[in-house]
Amino acid sequence: MTTLLTIQQAADLMGVSRKHVDRLIDEAQTWPKVAKWREKRDFVDLSLAGSAYRCIRIMPEALGLPVAQFSQPAL
Repeated sequence: MTTLLTIQQAADLMGVSRKHVDRLIDEAQTWPKVAKWREKRDFVDLSLAGSAYRCIRIMPEALGLPVAQFSQPAL
């Protein structure tokens, strides 16, 4: 099973702000053909269809960092 990361965990590991990761996700959902990240390849939206808030989890491979760095599972 792949360990999925929260947006904040991904931002911390990449050394960027949470807002930057939010923009990458929004870009992927708004303009999927030109986006740097792809939904279901780089991140997963676990929200229910009627949810007011999104529950996004990021796949470690999307960060371009070694998988050995990710020891704690994201909840």
